[in-house]
Amino acid sequence: MCAAIVHSAKGSFWCPGVWKSRLGLGPMMKPSCVRVLMRCSGARSILERNILCRIIGRHKCSCLTLENTFKCYDLENGPTMDVELSRDDALAMYTQMLEVRRFETLAGNYYKERKIRGFCHLYNGQEAVAVGMKQRLRSCDSVITAYRCHAWTYLMGVSMHEIMAELLGVRSGCSRGKGGSMHMYSDRFYGGNGIVGAQVPLGAGIALAHRYRKDNGVAVVLYGDGAANQGQVFESYNMAKLWCLPCIFVCENNHYGMGTHVRRASAMSEFYMRGQYIPGLWVDGNQVLAVRSATQFAVDHALNHGPIVLEMSTYRYVGHSMSDPGTSYRSRDEVQAAREKRDPITSFRSQIIALCLADEEELKALEDKTKKQVDNICKKASTDKEVELHELHTDIYSKNVDGKIRNVSGFNLEHIKLAEVCFGKPRRTPACEINDVPVGAAIDVAKAKERKAEQEAKKAKEDAKGKGKGEPKGADSKPPKGEDGDKKTSSATETPAAKTPPPTKEPPAPKK
Repeated sequence: MCAAIVHSAKGSFWCPGVWKSRLGLGPMMKPSCVRVLMRCSGARSILERNILCRIIGRHKCSCLTLENTFKCYDLENGPTMDVELSRDDALAMYTQMLEVRRFETLAGNYYKERKIRGFCHLYNGQEAVAVGMKQRLRSCDSVITAYRCHAWTYLMGVSMHEIMAELLGVRSGCSRGKGGSMHMYSDRFYGGNGIVGAQVPLGAGIALAHRYRKDNGVAVVLYGDGAANQGQVFESYNMAKLWCLPCIFVCENNHYGMGTHVRRASAMSEFYMRGQYIPGLWVDGNQVLAVRSATQFAVDHALNHGPIVLEMSTYRYVGHSMSDPGTSYRSRDEVQAAREKRDPITSFRSQIIALCLADEEELKALEDKTKKQVDNICKKASTDKEVELHELHTDIYSKNVDGKIRNVSGFNLEHIKLAEVCFGKPRRTPACEINDVPVGAAIDVAKAKERKAEQEAKKAKEDAKGKGKGEPKGADSKPPKGEDGDKKTSSATETPAAKTPPPTKEPPAPKK
């Protein structure tokens, strides 16, 4: 049992329940062996003045035990319940959750001011899922998610300025302001997908690519409870299991698919059991440490045993999108109760203070600093300009072969590359340096010709070798040995003498 030991004038005693309540810990965690040594009779009065951390001092690392945070399906063992939390990790995760919360709040305000148009799905209340998972993902892992993607885009490497600029539709956005809220990407982050559930089979394909390349990476595929009933999700389960793909399917269950509660839409709301033949794990998605521990377990399982299904039980404070007030299908009291009892930022803040990793004043200063930084970044992004009209049809093709681009009234648009817009047109390549590069079906024809030419050259080389073996030896070779060898050699070298014709007989003289 984890508890604190208090030494008073009468001796030592255990007080686990009292310490748990005084440290401000909820039912999801308990402190690990925090020892307070006080040799004064006024111990209780000191603790009641809430200066425990000042007595103990600031810790660099602490341990705690998670409770009621996991449910396993078809798993022999689950994630570890005893976790370590360093001061650096605690402040880093707390800062990231503050940044995401403040960013989404500003995005909602800009939308109400009509600076942001189109679809906009906010992540308020679900910050612990993205932040906790990213803590245990490696640089070789990939992520693909649905349309509620602002937090994941930021955590996967895109700056807040680029994300806000993209929402505002200005040219410094990560997609030049032409993608909007649902179409943002980065290295090993594949979006941001506007079609409900369409990212799940794509994620299975990404996992297949990891296995094909043997790069030791896993694919994290996130989807909501509203998409969990689609057939393509189960088809992806089947292929992932058949091929033993390193895939982590994550259902972010915020309990409402648009405006429909999960119990009204799903006959079986235990989404971590939906994989049937795939092991599953239910996680308290509002506890960032539980999410972090579950992610580490899922990564190890995916690499060694294949796919796994995670259900992150969380809650969103806002509507499905900015066009949804979020109060027509649920009461304000329900939302307020979730904020007070299960808010991921507030609960983690209490844990940090209870474990003496930081004090109240330090966290308050960090909150004010983060708020000012995010406000300044978003304000700067709002001053940028939109792209020019001629850039709206840039990079339609990676390699344009048809000349003009089809417009509403025919093929009358010029193909423009974005690099040319930003850096100017490159110099014209001289004709002598231009290579005839095949395109389309001509590629296959060119490759067939190359293979045929290689085969012919190889055959000609073999024929030449065969002829060389059948030819007589050259003049440098020695003559054959034998009895008349020397004579034959000498006679061969001597020049034959010219033959003289036989003498002709004179005719007889006439008789007298």
